[in-house]
Formats: sequence, structure tokens, C-alpha cells
Amino acid sequence: MSDRARAYLCVSSRIWTEGREKCGVSEGLLKGPTGSADRRIVRRDLGFQIIDFSEVKFRLRIAGARIWLTYLLSLVFGCYAVGTWEGTERLALVALAGGYLAWGMLVRLLPLDKIVHSRSRDLFFLAWSVAEVGVIAGAMSIDGGSDSPLAALLFIPLVVVALTYPPMLVLAVGTLELLAYLMIAVNVGGRDDLSLSLFAVSLGITALVCAWQTRIRDAQRDELNRISRADPLTGCLNRRGFLERLDAEVDEAARGGRSFGLVALDLDRFKSVNDSEGHAAGDELLRWTVDQLNENLRPMDSVGRLGGDEFALLIPGASRPEALTLVERINGVLKDRAPCSLGVACFPADGSDPEELQRHADDELYAAKEGSRITTAPSRRELSWATALAQAVDARIAVPDEHSTAVARYAATIAEEMGWNGSDLALLRMAAMLHDVGKVGIPDSILRKGGPLTEEEFDQMRLAPVTGAELVGRVEGLGAIVPWIYHAHEHIDGSGYPEGLRGDAIPLASRIIAVADAFDAMTTNRPYRAAMSREDAMLELHRCTDSQFDGECVAALERSIDIIEGELAAEALESNALEERWG
Repeated sequence: MSDRARAYLCVSSRIWTEGREKCGVSEGLLKGPTGSADRRIVRRDLGFQIIDFSEVKFRLRIAGARIWLTYLLSLVFGCYAVGTWEGTERLALVALAGGYLAWGMLVRLLPLDKIVHSRSRDLFFLAWSVAEVGVIAGAMSIDGGSDSPLAALLFIPLVVVALTYPPMLVLAVGTLELLAYLMIAVNVGGRDDLSLSLFAVSLGITALVCAWQTRIRDAQRDELNRISRADPLTGCLNRRGFLERLDAEVDEAARGGRSFGLVALDLDRFKSVNDSEGHAAGDELLRWTVDQLNENLRPMDSVGRLGGDEFALLIPGASRPEALTLVERINGVLKDRAPCSLGVACFPADGSDPEELQRHADDELYAAKEGSRITTAPSRRELSWATALAQAVDARIAVPDEHSTAVARYAATIAEEMGWNGSDLALLRMAAMLHDVGKVGIPDSILRKGGPLTEEEFDQMRLAPVTGAELVGRVEGLGAIVPWIYHAHEHIDGSGYPEGLRGDAIPLASRIIAVADAFDAMTTNRPYRAAMSREDAMLELHRCTDSQFDGECVAALERSIDIIEGELAAEALESNALEERWG
């Protein structure tokens, strides 16, 4: 693991629990905007506490210095014993000095680099300080108690721990020293009450001052680390901070075997805004863009400004369908004021290191800028493949009635009624054709069951859109329709699956497919019920409007239903004529 990544793995993500549920790996990833107040806090504080690797290296240097300090204290004990040889128990003092010297040599043999990088480093250094205080207290007891000149050495551990310890540990060491000194005074004797009190107060004040100074030092260091990784204009991560965060996420995802998404974002008209309205307007547009991004991301996600109008998003735990859904939502949020081009890369499918992931995301971004194939109508080969796959799925459903083809027809007609055309309409038709492709992973016993599903069986059905989106996402050129398939079973009131999105947070294409799918399902025979009439099916759609279905989509279907029925009747007549002709 790189030093930079290791440092960032010391990052402790800020826990956000006020007014929201805890997020899982993907839970809440694609839900609607979160509270803007919370996101402003995340933007200001960057969402995590940074522990720079330079601080870790500093602790390692301090550990080496403490070993030499151990040798020095052992020498002080030895010299003091020789200089006061006429006193009592000088050999015990020399033996204590020798034992402390051996302790220093033993510590030198330990893997200090690993200890400093471990989570138990504070516990280790605290134990080291306890040992120092114990040695000094033992030497004082041997030398006559609290009036021993060796008592002055108690200030040395306080000064050392104030260099690297957090404030609470500094206070803990200071309290330990004060208790040790008072216990020696009570049990061994020594100074008079006035001298004892003055020394104890001096020791306590020193501990408080050291802790106070440590707190100021930590605050200054954290602020410097934050500033060095924050973009001063927008408050999000700058290039350095984002790349460090990306390095750490790659290492963490590789160890944990999970995915994450990297989104590259470039504002398309930023230069024209700067040229026509001035740099102040351009700066305001950048700040607004970051605010909108923050409001549509989770607290655990990261936003970075890599250049003038170049941004990047890091989405821990996101699969490609989830990342593409996020891209679509961001496009919808920014398109009126700050239209942008976006590219997506997912670990590990699109790369196993930061450079490869960035290159893939940039390639998709530039392809989107140039009107790449991902935003164009499906080719004839793709349509043939989609039709064949949809027919294979239909064949496994209880009544193989070309359900997918019918849903595609209904969806396209609804979309045309709502003003869709061109490549968007073609992509919608394909998405509707493939909306049930995830059912390839559902057992026949569930697909063909004549009665209602059990809760366990319905749980398996809920996985179908996830599986379908994953399958389609692996086909080059179909990335645009992945979120439409993924959210085709969401409900307007948030009771659907897989993400429980509500209202406009559900892609419009998914809302159209949901209405088309329900209408065809109700008007065809199923093992558990007979087909409804067209009128009854429309009444049911209206009944579930604004709870399950989008009212505009239902109205569009109702306005165009006669056209659809006419086309179906014409096709049936043509089919019958062909059958009669060819016998």
C-alpha cells in the first residue's frame, strides 16, 4: 500500500445520524436530494478528518528519539547513583537504570513502523509512558521519597507526550504522574507539606498547559491539512485531496472486494459564461455546481475540483448501474444552468488502479462530448440481440405472449405522446424490450407459479431489475438505458424497488416503462387470473396514479390507446393473411 493511501486509510469518516438512517454500501445511493444544511457542513469540513502521513512519520521520528531518551535517563540514573554512592540502596538504583536501559534496547528491536501505523499505536505509546513514570517513581522511592532530586524527571515524559499524543492522553499521563508523586509522598515520605503542595501544583499545571498546547497544535494541523486539500473557491476537495481519496478507496476496495464508481464531469459552457458574463459569474456558477452535486450525493461520497471546470465524484460501493443512474440524475439537475458531459468508470471492471480508472472515465466523458455511440440510437445488431434475448425471457414466463415486445410498443407510444423522438425514443424502446431480462436468474417455479408469491419468492423477484441492469451494463453502447431498467419497478410513492425512489427521482423512462408493463400485464391472461378489459385496466391505472404510477404517463397512454390497438389489429390481420397465403 502506498504511503499516501495508508495515510488516507487513517481517515475516519464523519458519522451522520441526525435526521437520517445509516447508509449501507448502496443504500440511499440513488435516492433524492438530502438536506442542504448537512451537505454544507460536509463541504466545509470535507466530510472527514484528515491525518496526514507526515504526522505519522513525525511520530516515528519521536519514537526513535524516545529510545535515545531512555538511554539518556538510564545514564542519568547511573551517574546519580555513582555521585551519591554514600546513600542507601545505590545498587538497587543502578539495577533499575540497567533494567530501563534493557527496556530501551528491547523497544528498538520492535517493528516501530508497523506499530505507528496500527490502530493500537496510542495504547503502545501510553504503555511506554506508564513504564517511564514507573521507573522514575521507583527511582524516587529508592532515593528517599518525594524530596528526591529525581522527582524533577517527572516533567520529561509530559514534554515528550505533548509532542505527539492527543490532549486526553496527555492529561492521562499528567494525572498518572501526579498520583504517583502523591503516593510516594504518603507511603515513603519526603518533602514538607508546603513543598509537596507546590511541586504537585506545578506538575498539575504543567500537565494542563501541555494538554492545552496539544489541542491547539492538533487544531492547527487539521486546519492546515483541510486547507491544503480543499478548493478555496467551492469548498470541495482540490486535485491533491481527491487523488489521495481515490488512492485510498482503491486500496480499501481491493482489500474488501467491493466496487466503487468514479465519475468525471466537465461543464460544457463554462468558458462562454466567463467570456460573456465575467469571471465573477463563472465563479458563482462553479459554487452553484458544487452545491448541487453535494445535495444529490451521500455524505460518504466525495466531490473534487480537478481543474477550472473539471470535477470528479467518488461513489463508494456503487455498481455501474447505480453510477449511471446517478449520472442521469446529475445531468437532470445541472442541464438548465450548467449543462455538462460525464464519464463513468467502476472498480474493478474498468480498471484496478487510479490512473486506469481516470483514463476510462475521461474516455467516456470525451465520447459523450463528441456525441458517442452511448447516446445514439441502437444499431440493427443491438436491436436483433435485444429482441432475441427478450423472446428468450418471455418464453420462461407463465404465458409466452411476447410480453416484452408489447411493453416496448406501449412505452414508445406513451413517450411519443409526451414529445419524445429520435435516438431517445429508440433507446426507450430497447429498454422496455429488456426490462424483464433480469428474470433469467429467477427459477421457473416462481415465474410460472399460479398463486400469490411468498415473501421469500418476492424477495427473489426484487433482484430481477438489479440483475437485468448488470447484464445490460456489460454490453457496449447500452449504458444509457441501464438506469431505466434498474428503476423500472419503482413506485411514485417510494414503495417500489430496488432503491425505493419516489416522484421525480425516478427516471422518466422508468416511469413510462412501469405504466406500459402494468397495462400489458393486466390485459393479458396469467395463470393466477384472466385478462382484464382495456377499460378495467385503465381504471386500475388511474386508481394507482400518484401512488404507484406517474399520472402524466397514465394520461399519455389513455390518449394514445386507440392508436396502439389499431396498430395491433392491423398487425394481426397482416399475420393472418400471411398464414393463409403460405398455408
